[in-house]
Amino acid sequence: MNQCLGKSPEKSYVKVTASKLKDFFSNPGACGSVLLYGNDYSRISHYTQKIINLLTSKEEFSVLRTEFSHASKEPEQLFVDLSTVPMFHQKSLVILTDAKDSLSPDLRTAVDNLNTCHCYVIVQAKELSSTSSLRTYYNNHVMYAAIACYKEDNINNIVAEFLAENQVTYNTETFALLCNLLQTSNACIQPELEKLLLYLGTKRNLSIEDLQESFAADFDPALDDICIAIADGNLKSFNRAADALLQNKIAAVLIIRSSIKYFMTLEYLLRKVRSGCDINTAVKSVQPPIFFRLVAQLKKHVSTVPYQMVQLILRRLHEAEVQCKLSDSSQESMYRHLMYTLILSVQQIRR
Repeated sequence: MNQCLGKSPEKSYVKVTASKLKDFFSNPGACGSVLLYGNDYSRISHYTQKIINLLTSKEEFSVLRTEFSHASKEPEQLFVDLSTVPMFHQKSLVILTDAKDSLSPDLRTAVDNLNTCHCYVIVQAKELSSTSSLRTYYNNHVMYAAIACYKEDNINNIVAEFLAENQVTYNTETFALLCNLLQTSNACIQPELEKLLLYLGTKRNLSIEDLQESFAADFDPALDDICIAIADGNLKSFNRAADALLQNKIAAVLIIRSSIKYFMTLEYLLRKVRSGCDINTAVKSVQPPIFFRLVAQLKKHVSTVPYQMVQLILRRLHEAEVQCKLSDSSQESMYRHLMYTLILSVQQIRR
């Protein structure tokens, strides 16, 4: 492995626990490569972007994204990418996505020969087994870092850091409520925080009233029908429910916010069931309690809607809310267009 001056292997990050995150992010470039893994892909994405921002704020990087499986099939090309000096940029940043448990000998050779003077590597993975050779490699490496990202982890540090970076003040009660609101579905933490900032506008003091308004939910039956139509990929049902709501002057952003709440609850239930929890126990664990009219429908969707589809729907709904809020044109037209696109995507997945 090539070493840069000032990057001593004696400063070992190895497995970065919560208590060491601040130290890691004070200088992520010092480790040369990092493995981000776990069941909280939003946190992985958040950390990835933070590393990119920190690295590119000081030096010019070219960014290359490639799937881990592709790199495994062509390790020679990865070896070249990691060990040579870029022609048109100071450094290169390689992001290997969707990594698996196994680290092949050829791929290990490529990563071993990473030229840390000119290249930085981020490896993204979902949950890795305790016997994973990839996980073991990064956990035991003298210089590289490994960060576990799990939904069950406390999110207080991430929330506090985000608010501090954006100079938002708050009291203890407000902070505790915000963390509690985000904890049950922290797959959505980054877009939720960004939308909260958008809601505040120029205001920089966060209150409980702000949280109540920003996280408000509505239980109009037609709003339930919207969620069912999206999950089922039923465009006709969506049009019928959307027409009823929009004709009654219900704002598009409020409709989206209600849909987000439904799918955040569904995501939480799916996650609990996937971890071995009984569905009835999972339903009872939701705080605040699920509105009684939604229980049967949520149970049905737990058994019929794939977890990956729920993640897609949530991401697209968050994007739609921001676009509708920022749109200078008709929010209704923007909302319909974005939801049509989402429902068509759901239909394609269900085929």
